[in-house]
Amino acid sequence: MPNIRDIPDCPAKPSPPRTNERSYEIELITPLFGGGVETRVNDPSFPIRPTSIRGQLQFWWRATVGAQYATRQELRAAQSAVWGNTEQASRVQVRVERVSFDNPKPCATFERDHKDSSRFRSMPTWNTTFNNTALPYALFPFQGQLADGRRQIEVQPASCLHKASFKLTLICHKSLDFAKQVEPALWAWVNFGGLGSRTRRGCGAIVCKALAPKDRNDLLAKLKTFLHASEEAREWPTLAAAFLVGQEHSDAIKAWNEVIKLFRDFRQGVGLGRNPGQQSNRPGRSRWPEPETIRRVTKQRLPRHSRLKDIPDDAFPRAELGLPIVFHFQEQGDPPDTVLYPANDSQGKKRERMASPLILKPLALQSGKAVPLILRLKTPALTGVDLRIKKKDISSLRQDLAEQVRNTMQPNDNEGSLPLPDPTRLVDPELAKYDNSPLKDLSPNGSAIEAFIAFARTEGFTEVSRS
Repeated sequence: MPNIRDIPDCPAKPSPPRTNERSYEIELITPLFGGGVETRVNDPSFPIRPTSIRGQLQFWWRATVGAQYATRQELRAAQSAVWGNTEQASRVQVRVERVSFDNPKPCATFERDHKDSSRFRSMPTWNTTFNNTALPYALFPFQGQLADGRRQIEVQPASCLHKASFKLTLICHKSLDFAKQVEPALWAWVNFGGLGSRTRRGCGAIVCKALAPKDRNDLLAKLKTFLHASEEAREWPTLAAAFLVGQEHSDAIKAWNEVIKLFRDFRQGVGLGRNPGQQSNRPGRSRWPEPETIRRVTKQRLPRHSRLKDIPDDAFPRAELGLPIVFHFQEQGDPPDTVLYPANDSQGKKRERMASPLILKPLALQSGKAVPLILRLKTPALTGVDLRIKKKDISSLRQDLAEQVRNTMQPNDNEGSLPLPDPTRLVDPELAKYDNSPLKDLSPNGSAIEAFIAFARTEGFTEVSRS
């Protein structure tokens, strides 16, 4: 048996590598939809997830720091060095503590029709935060759905969190330059991003007073610090060198409402996106080309909706604002419901969405006030679209057209593609030249995004730019 004096002392406990640790207090300023494991559903016990925040930080890292790289290969290598991949650990740990939140509440309810109690009213009644505002225009995916002639609720309106706060701690490896590699992503996420679903339309917006701008000049200074400007658009979204802000409001909801109302008016406002109606509560026909294009494609038209000859019937300019777009004609005899998607990818695989390049949200200031923000991300140009119809609705088409659509489908497909005009225009100077075009005098290039930015300037929004 060895003598105890012959047993060597235990080695000293190894010291972990020195790290940079930063903590931030973050608070919700607009309602949070989703954020849990199930899409668009609040997690009642764990509504704010470190994995979700990590994903957001990586997106904004690509949009800020990542803009300096020219190719996806360079970007992927640089991102892996900071955030890790399947073969190497991340050099940034994300920790969420002291989470406080209220109970999720439905954003709206379906009420019985007072003329026929066996049916529900066609539109939901929004809760007090959203009622009598333009905000439901941004929240339509959450409004629920009726079935069986409005006699039953097929999908209940979504619930959301109105209040939440938490402590975010980022622990970085000692070899990582926090100011250059992490802080730009964190600053951009807090000010331009959010939590949960529909953050590009202002849902789940947050504030961190330590990172919030004091005013316009402070915002500009941070923009110059954190922006890696690139002349050409990358294959991934990057932060633009300029964005628009409106006037200060006393709270975030008012600022949010202003920018969503601006967007709604541009797309659907009477006198801009639509003609005046014969009744005060019903707007007239659209001034955009999409309805006439869909009528041409489906070969269906309600007789009293005669062809509007000045409006093109070979264009989808609003596709530039984000996809998919659901088209619903109110009356029988007009086309069935269709959905516009981005065209198939280079391998022929169907694409289901193209995130909007426009971020519309409230930007919180250190003072507690907020300004409406319009941020246009630099993204690759949309090159084509795919107009699809549900399998169950194909039989409503003319026989020859229905057969043509079925030929585009695989055995398990639930949708078929309609044949589009060749070419189908998305951006074109001619789209700004016809009478009453929503793009007229706003975008000589016939771009819906350019026109919206110009429209915002006419409504009092001003530019913040590093140039």
